[in-house]
Amino acid sequence: MKNTGISLPAYRAYIEDYLSLRRYMNHQESSIIAARKDLGMFLRYCNQSAVGDITGSTMLDYMAWLRTGRKNCSGSINRKLSSLRMYIRHLSMRGVDGAKEIPVKDVPRARDPYSGPVQTLEFREVIRLLTSIDEKSVIGIRNYTLFSLIYALGLRLSEALNINLHDIDLKEKLLTINGKGAKVRKLPITDQVEHLLLEWIAARKALLNAQSEKALFLSKKGARLSLRMAEHAFKEIRSSLGELSIQRVVPHTLRHAFASHAIDGEADVLVLKTILGHASMKSTELYLHPSIITLRKAVGNHIASDILAELKSNRKGVFRIQNRKTG
Repeated sequence: MKNTGISLPAYRAYIEDYLSLRRYMNHQESSIIAARKDLGMFLRYCNQSAVGDITGSTMLDYMAWLRTGRKNCSGSINRKLSSLRMYIRHLSMRGVDGAKEIPVKDVPRARDPYSGPVQTLEFREVIRLLTSIDEKSVIGIRNYTLFSLIYALGLRLSEALNINLHDIDLKEKLLTINGKGAKVRKLPITDQVEHLLLEWIAARKALLNAQSEKALFLSKKGARLSLRMAEHAFKEIRSSLGELSIQRVVPHTLRHAFASHAIDGEADVLVLKTILGHASMKSTELYLHPSIITLRKAVGNHIASDILAELKSNRKGVFRIQNRKTG
């Protein structure tokens, strides 16, 4: 009888083959590491849930477990789903029994309800956050440079961490960013960003492997700074600030702030889309929310303010007449 799904031994047997192929195809090492983690998590789920053969139903149950059991957000769920889809296609091409029968295209993506524009930090709060970083140590200078760069160029945290020294072209004043989906974009290096980078590169020499490691941002042990360690460093910085205008403040909040403040500065939306590396204008639209300072300025400068001021002066007389009649 033909299998109706993929056996767990077969699923496990081809993981290294799949990851090696991605490496041969020059996929980013960070994406290969993420794929290994995602495929391993699914395998652990199957073992813990006593799954016999992997089927479409198994994938649906796994997605539900990620949401309810692990409280994963939609973005995290969809990334894991994408890893599984690509791997099962790989198994199908390898002729693994049951792989072709799994309808990977039909597994629905996770969605979050639209909650309106993303809230962001005000100018003064970004300054307060960055100036709170202790720069008395090499690690402090690293953290200041990392999070300042995210705000200065609107980078994703992963993009900043993936920057290599050879991505910095000070002659042309351009910085190469390897974005989502292996998309590459070049961003201008302003004088302020150049100073920021040069200061960090000088301090970076004190860390292990500074001469041999190509990564711009290094850990204490001389390896590329990981996403987890960078998030932990930011969490410590955030915890020292006390109350801010928004509750949830993470490294990505600095990217939001860059976009919001660009709109405050009347930046062109199409240019902003390119800077942020968005594939769709819909993604950029989520950032199109001016700060409260700009809102106050817009409302105050609107002709409605002049009209109401004139009406107010006229209504004072009306108010006095009414008071006499009712007095």
